[in-house]
Amino acid sequence: SGGHFNPAVSLGAWLVGGLSLPMLLPYWVSQLCGGIVGAALAKAVTAGERFANASGGACSSIGSEGQVPAALGAEVVLSTLLVLTVCMGALNERTRTPLAPFCIGFSVTAGILAGGTVSGACMNPARAFGPALVANHWDYHWVYWVGPVLGSLLVGALVR
Repeated sequence: SGGHFNPAVSLGAWLVGGLSLPMLLPYWVSQLCGGIVGAALAKAVTAGERFANASGGACSSIGSEGQVPAALGAEVVLSTLLVLTVCMGALNERTRTPLAPFCIGFSVTAGILAGGTVSGACMNPARAFGPALVANHWDYHWVYWVGPVLGSLLVGALVR
């Protein structure tokens, strides 16, 4: 499968020629289903009060309209860096490296450290969708779709 867990990464991979169009929709469906199953399992093994206090794991870092621009900007930048790392480290024939898994993991870690307090550093619409669905927590959920998709489109434009 190529280890695709993120719809934004799959979109970026398709845009740079690393994934065929007929596979994009099944990947997205599978990723969203995985997000739902993961969130449901987290709910099943977490005490009800703790699960509720964490908004069910849904990204809840955005508390007001005033935080939306910074959160959206963070999601775009962090997702761009993640998708660019995947596309250049694992997919591009000229820049592919055996260190790609390390580089990708490092970019996720750096993204979380840099943007965790700003937006929750989701960088993955499937990771946001599953918990939002299971916890029924949809406040500012669109940010976690628009940011990563814009980041993927930006990578597609940069690499092409």
